[in-house]
Formats: sequence, structure tokens, C-alpha cells
Amino acid sequence: MAKQVQNFNAEIKQLLDIVIHSLYSHKEIFLRELLSNASDAIDKLKFNSLTHPSLLPDSWQPQIRLEPNSETKTLKIIDNGIGMTQEEVTEFIGTIARSGAKAFMQMNAEMKTKPELIGQFGVGFYSAFMVADRVTLHTQKAGSNDGTVWESHGDGTYTLDNVPRPEGTGTTITLHMKAFKEEDEIQNFTDKWVLKSLVKKYSDFIAHPIKMQGEKEDETLNSQKAIWLKSPSEVSKEEYKEFYQHLTQDWNEPLRTVHYKAEGTMEFNALLYVPGKKPWNYNMRDMEYGLSLYIKRVFIMADCKDLLPPYLRFVKGLVDSSDLSLNVSRELLQQDRQVTQIRKNVTNKALATLKDLLTKERSAYEDFWTEFGATLKEGIPSDAANKEKLQDLLLFHSTSSDKMTTLDEYVARMKENQKDIYYITGDSLSQVSNSPYLEKLKEKGFEVLLLVDPVDEWVVDAMNEFKGKKLQSIMREGLDLDTAEEKQKKEEEKKQAEVTLKPVLDSMKKTLENNVKDVVLSERLTNTPACLVASSSDPSAHMQKLMSQMGKEYAGQSIKRIMEINPNHPVFEKMLKASPDQQTKWAEILYAQALLTEGSNLPDPVKFSQQIAELMVQAADSTKH
Repeated sequence: MAKQVQNFNAEIKQLLDIVIHSLYSHKEIFLRELLSNASDAIDKLKFNSLTHPSLLPDSWQPQIRLEPNSETKTLKIIDNGIGMTQEEVTEFIGTIARSGAKAFMQMNAEMKTKPELIGQFGVGFYSAFMVADRVTLHTQKAGSNDGTVWESHGDGTYTLDNVPRPEGTGTTITLHMKAFKEEDEIQNFTDKWVLKSLVKKYSDFIAHPIKMQGEKEDETLNSQKAIWLKSPSEVSKEEYKEFYQHLTQDWNEPLRTVHYKAEGTMEFNALLYVPGKKPWNYNMRDMEYGLSLYIKRVFIMADCKDLLPPYLRFVKGLVDSSDLSLNVSRELLQQDRQVTQIRKNVTNKALATLKDLLTKERSAYEDFWTEFGATLKEGIPSDAANKEKLQDLLLFHSTSSDKMTTLDEYVARMKENQKDIYYITGDSLSQVSNSPYLEKLKEKGFEVLLLVDPVDEWVVDAMNEFKGKKLQSIMREGLDLDTAEEKQKKEEEKKQAEVTLKPVLDSMKKTLENNVKDVVLSERLTNTPACLVASSSDPSAHMQKLMSQMGKEYAGQSIKRIMEINPNHPVFEKMLKASPDQQTKWAEILYAQALLTEGSNLPDPVKFSQQIAELMVQAADSTKH
């Protein structure tokens, strides 16, 4: 087949322009990226050979080689990994337009100051163009005799050719280095000492030997230390950090490191990290998560979801088991009792670590909570076995102070005559903290939890109670805030108000019969004229809103709520004297205000606006007489 000339797609042209022209410092990270890719290729070949042994040549040993040549100003990175077909080369190098590449380009400004982050976006191969004005890739897929040569100057085009690779299976990347002026202070990446120091700095933990020709014989440049098999006392903080960065491509410090060995009925080593910051793609649907799985030091797979529950998906690290079979697949893992036990053990260890962090380093835990608290809360409705442990880890905003609170701390502050743990749900702290639903509770000095994460509706529904105290929404009917003595004292007042305001109640019920279940007197409002509350058996307005955003409805329609009116508000005294037509208009306005109060949208904003304008005109006219 004759050599083909192809065009990069628009996204890759833009990405290459950023890499070539915008990233001025830390150019050395190109080596980390290419060595990491080479290591991944070897891991894939080893894994595939478990079920297809013929893929491995006789006497095959994993190896990555560096071959610098200062005379020709080239650097070769060679691996004997799985290689690629021409179709794979085209897909993964020539035309990629994935979320990673797009996110990388969107974060161009940050890349200029932190180009070491490039590896987080899955576009590490392109870092070669930071130091090379021509890149040649020669690759051959395991099990094939067809090789592919890919080459580009990073100018918007690349060439493809069919050429068998002399070494057989694997990949050779040749970087034809750019000519730099001395004043640019760019390292010479064909210098052996420079390459040695960079391998030590960035790739020391790669599990396969990285070799380079020394003065007399080949030298292995990396230690290949499986630090998870060492005793924690033998591993320095810096080594843990370096391995975390190698494993995750996250250049931030991990918040906590957990290194332990499980012994007894099952044996495995685990090295877990709690990150300090969310990765760029944390909330994307296609984000991979899970721990890396090793069996007897053999890498089996990354992102093994079977080793962690989804609500701990922020945890990074690995598990190395000596009990699992090497001939394992993702399907078999899901059925393996040992894997279930490992998952249980790792989950318990992670939760214990977070509990320790909460107890001993509250400020650090609150930083963690800001990043990953909403994720951790998902465990309450999904993991009944660990529900109590998770409840103790929850933090909430509340009306007590700006500081977040645990449920234990809330209960300790409860008033003597307070029956329940009170909460309110909504879209934002500013919305719920100023809500009129809080009026009576503030008057009584009762603390209310302010819940603004979408998952909170499911969390409180799954918890129901905490240490004998019922969790009570202040946006539901039947909110019981008064003592027996207070109720008895107010009973006569309530009966009198029901008689006095009966015409208003009847009028409002008739006007709003298609919108609300009932109109009743309220005991929770002190300043606001009206509010809407959910029946005890119905979902809250906020839950309905969330379900609607997810494209789901309850029985195909919105569920009516109960309207409560404040009998002491002067508007109802005025309504008693108003005409039937005015009562109808005012009922509609009060209903619209109640919708806004609970955070719902108005069915007819234009009509509401016109009604308010009309009221303003009437009020202005009345002041003239």
C-alpha cells in the first residue's frame, strides 16, 4: 500500500497548536507521558496473553528502552507491548475528538501555568510535539505481521504507511528534536544523564524495566518498586506521593494515604489514597473509577469497579491479591466471593479512615467534604450494611452557625422540648436559609439542617431517623412544634380563627381547587401570609422538581400540595371585606407567592406580573382618597 497523507480533524489541529505554541515550561513531562503509554501497552499485552498465550513470543520479557542520539538529535522510546493496528493508530492518534481533548482545550489558560496536568486528559501522546518538530511512530499489533508507520510534523497532516516492524510486536516512537537556543534554557533530551534523572523523577514506579545503553552494558533506570508490598514503615511520605502522582496523573497532594495488608481467611495488600481535589472530569458520565487490580504483582486491570462501592469512587489506589486466579475476567470478578470480601474490607478501611480524619483533623475533613461530600452521601440510600457508619460521617449546613455540623453535634444542641431533627431542602443555601418555613422554628430557637445537594432528598428518606430522633421536613403537613400546654392555650384561638376566616378559606378552596388539595390554617408561619406543604405520604416539591429534571414524573402529573395560610396576617382581614372577584385574584396571587417561596416555577409568570401591577395601581389610588 502506498503512503497515505491524512488530515487531523479540527479538534486535534487546535490541540496541537496549544501544545506546540503555548506550553513553554515543564516540557520534560513529555517523557513521563510516553513512558506511561509504553507501560500501559505492556500491561495490556500481559493481560490479553492470560487468555491467548500465543500472543507472547518465546522468552518474552517486558521492557521499555530509551535510545538517545545526540548526533542525529533523536530520541527513541521503544516498548514490546501490545502494539496497534493501522485502524487503532488512526482512531487513537489521528482523529481523536473525545471529552478529554475538548476539556484540555477549554482549560488552555491553566495549561500555560500547569502543563504537567496534560496527562489527566488522555492526550499525553501529543506532548511529544512540545520537544519534537517531527514524530515517527512504528507499531505492530500482537498476533499480526502487519506494521504501521505514522508520522507527522504537527502541521495539521500526518502520513500512514504499511511497513512490518523489524522487532515484531510493540511500538517505537522516534522524536526528531527541535533545535533550541541556549538562552531558552531547555534541557537536552538526548543527553543520557538528563534522561536518567527524568525517569527517576517521573517514572521510577513503573512496573517494567526502563533500560538505556550505559558505558558498558544496559542500565535499568527505574527501581520498579512495588511499594504496596513493603512495610509502611519502609516507605517515605515522598515515595507515597510520587506513586500517587504516577498512578493518578494528579499533581496535587493526596489528602490521606492508607497502606495495609489484610491477613487471615484472605490475603491482599492495599494502597489507597483519598485525593484532596476533584479530577477535572469527576462529574462526567464516562468517568472511569475503581482501584487497580494486581494478582501476585501482575497487573490485571485499572478501574476495577468491583473493589469499591460507587459512593467511594473518589478513592484511588490498588489491591494486590495472592488468592485470586490470574485467569480472571471482569465477568468472573463479579461472581468471585474473594472479590466480595476484598470490597467489604476495603470499604470498611476507607470509612474508618474518613472517621479518623473527621475526629482528628476537622478542618481537613471539611475540605474533603466540600469536594466529595455529595458523593459519600450516596451511600446512605444504597448501602444498608454501612448506613450507621456513613451517618456519623455526614456534615450539614444548619441555622445554628456558619460552621457545618454532624448529626451527633446537632442532637447534643437540641432544645429540651424539641422532639425531632428538623430539615429543609432546596436548591441553594441562600434560598433555604431565608425561607419563611423557618419562621416558627427560629422563634422557638430550634435548629434546622439546610439541605441543598440533589442527593439529600434520597438521603433523608433512607435515614428516616438518627439515634431515636425522627428526621422531620419543615415543608410537610403536621409539623408539631408546640408542647401540650402551648397547644391547649392556642386551641381556642385556632377555633375562633377558623370561624372568622371561613369565608376566606371557602373562597380560596374554590378558586384553587385545581391547584391544591386543601387550604388550612397554619401554625408554622409568623410573618408570611401563606405557604405550600406536602402531605405526609407525598414527595416534596423539591423532589418532584428533581425527578422532572431527570425526565421522570409521578403518575404522569404534578402532585397537589396543601396550602397553609397565616391567620394573623392582615391580608386575610382585608380579604374578608373584599369582593368575590378581588378574593379570587388575591387567592391566585397568594398561591403564586407560595410557589415562589418553596422554590417552584410559576405556571403563568406574565399573569402574576400583571396582577401585582394592578394591585400596585389600586394601592396608589387608595392613598389619594
